[in-house]
Amino acid sequence: MSKLSLSIGSKVFYQNKEYEIVKAIDFKTLSIRPLDNKFEIIDVAIKDLSSKPVEDKVQLDTFTDEEWNEAKEKYEAIKELVFRKKTRSEVEKVAEQQKVTAKTIYLWIKDYETSEKVSSLISNKHKRGKKGNRLDPLVNKIIEDVIEELYLTKQRIGFSKIYDTIKSECKKSNLTPPNHQTVRNRIKAIDPKFALKKRFSSKKANEEYGNFEGEYPEGDFPLEVYQVDHTPLDIIVVDPIFRKPIGRPYLTLAIDIYSRMVAGFYISLQAPGYFSVSQCLYNAFLPKDDFLKKQGIKGEWEIYGIPSKYAVDNGKDLIGLDMQRVCDELGMSMTRRPVGRPQYGAHVERVLGTINKKIHDLPGSTKSNIVDKGEYDSVKNATFTLDEITKWVTEFIVNVYHNRIHHGIGMTPKQKYKIGIFGDDENPGTGIPPIIENPESIRIALLPTYYRTTQKNGITLDGITYYSDVLRTWINKTDEKGNKLKFKVKRDPLNIQKLYFFDPEIKEYFELNYRKLHAPKMTLWDMLVAKRYLKEKNIKDYNEDDIFDAYDRLTEIEKEAKEKTKKHKLRKSKSHKMVDIEMKKEAAKENEPTETIKETVVKKEDNKSSDLFANIKLFNVKEK
Repeated sequence: MSKLSLSIGSKVFYQNKEYEIVKAIDFKTLSIRPLDNKFEIIDVAIKDLSSKPVEDKVQLDTFTDEEWNEAKEKYEAIKELVFRKKTRSEVEKVAEQQKVTAKTIYLWIKDYETSEKVSSLISNKHKRGKKGNRLDPLVNKIIEDVIEELYLTKQRIGFSKIYDTIKSECKKSNLTPPNHQTVRNRIKAIDPKFALKKRFSSKKANEEYGNFEGEYPEGDFPLEVYQVDHTPLDIIVVDPIFRKPIGRPYLTLAIDIYSRMVAGFYISLQAPGYFSVSQCLYNAFLPKDDFLKKQGIKGEWEIYGIPSKYAVDNGKDLIGLDMQRVCDELGMSMTRRPVGRPQYGAHVERVLGTINKKIHDLPGSTKSNIVDKGEYDSVKNATFTLDEITKWVTEFIVNVYHNRIHHGIGMTPKQKYKIGIFGDDENPGTGIPPIIENPESIRIALLPTYYRTTQKNGITLDGITYYSDVLRTWINKTDEKGNKLKFKVKRDPLNIQKLYFFDPEIKEYFELNYRKLHAPKMTLWDMLVAKRYLKEKNIKDYNEDDIFDAYDRLTEIEKEAKEKTKKHKLRKSKSHKMVDIEMKKEAAKENEPTETIKETVVKKEDNKSSDLFANIKLFNVKEK
């Protein structure tokens, strides 16, 4: 992952030639000039620029927790010295504290200032893939669980008991226990304020770390802090096939405190969790042009980039190690919202409330309470699908909310954001934020993580096997004790057709596809429905072929039902048309004169008489 700096004077590459940024025209266009000809200035689209002539292949999520903690400690040591003039005595003081030479501190500063990434501070021995010093993922899990169950409690269990429990749990699983210092380092890495609150009280944590009343003090410039929160939307959505009610969706949303701009959002039928937050942030990090095009929305949604901080509540699934790893790499701090302090999330909650209030005007709304709802039948009137409500929310954010005067800032969020970026007579502006050049590395890093062994036929997850030639090196690999090694894989719940396998030596992710090449593309929820179908059919010992067959069968049932629905609607439509025609005929008859009606009746009677004698044969009597 690399970030492209777009500040004035920054060096960029355009068509593999190096240029210097002269000025920003707008959110999508910059003026640049080549380094070898300062009189030639051209205007180019930001999307056509890069930080290097060759693609940067460095990826996130490629080091162990110990390596990351070591890099973070280095950063904490030098953060007051970077990007400023520093004296020799200042450097030597830090060197003495870290028990290294002043030369080493200068190297750390240089590495960080060159890349602005915490990962640059990971020692070369780790980057080369030193073997034998990595904890088994299961040991990591045991350490995390024991620390949470024993250390982060009001009992305030001592270190000896914590370590003995970790050691005991490892032996039960035939795993090599970590050493004392590894566990101590893991405890030291916990946010001290968070630990104090868990072990003592929120009051003590607030007193110790100078907490404040009121709302966030941050918000002096764009992207200083994002607030992230969820809410169930007050509307029932329908499925796209039968238009039948399927439930209330959840909205996860990130807001920029400075401008009140919505930075990103994600809507899903699944309850809020890590994946919802990760998808919301992924939407917030990237430019929105492709997203708006996909939604068919005309308008501008200029905000993108990495915030300095992002604030969430204390849900365990929202502050996991995967998210922390991304935050560390991007230089973004994770702030946990204090329990019992609703004002800390006031900004984002107001926006969520505003969206829900507007949704109350839509068909299928559940309203905000029983009194407002009255006798209105939300289920019966449900109209919007999940995609349609996502489009509606996008339209509201981009073309209504962002362009409406916000009383808290005295202008529209769009105006406030523009002032924060480009400046005005009173504010210099921060400049256009850097762009993430390799969004795929961010997307993969944000996906849920699993650990699995490698077998001869590949890696199996949830009963489905994946394979690629890249696995050959790692098939049936074991550690020193003969235990099979487990490898990190990631999976996108929206497309389980492939896994992302992390090669621990090359330190890159590789795609693994279904072993069954012609198996159907499914989401995680499609797979769960297929398994439920098998369970209902009393098929217990099923394999991946059964899962795929069940999914195909359900798809076929869905198609048949869809076709029947179409035919039913067509027959119903024809029936209505025939009724209309007959009604028109009867109405026309009622308006005809009496004589005409009589003539018509006589003609009908004559026709009936003629019909009676139509088949009678006449004989010539005279001939007889």
